[in-house]
Amino acid sequence: MLEETRRRLLDNPDVVLISGYARLPDTVAGRHQYERLGVVLAVERSTGRIVAADTTLITELARDFFRVLTEGLSIYDDIAELVRRVQSRYAGQSGAALSTALRRCLETGLQLRDPHRPEGGGQ
Repeated sequence: MLEETRRRLLDNPDVVLISGYARLPDTVAGRHQYERLGVVLAVERSTGRIVAADTTLITELARDFFRVLTEGLSIYDDIAELVRRVQSRYAGQSGAALSTALRRCLETGLQLRDPHRPEGGGQ
């Protein structure tokens, strides 16, 4: 089933992969493996809908929880809801880094909507 999902994403030219990263605090257990936490989103460029999400959080439960919080929402229309969900529902020690990585990912994603818009040019 996982292979079907990957094939569906790869075969859809409207789906792009975006990522964002943030430095992990020294107190986080996974810090010895990774210095940074990453967020990766597969997004439909036309709608901004997140069709798949992943993160470098260490536990499978944390990664699955992140997917449930984000998949199905739009990076164009649901920015506040995406950030609110992660900030209010993820209370782990990596929470600040996860929120920062997500925001960086969203910033990149917004450039997909209008790649000719200059940075900081408003929405």
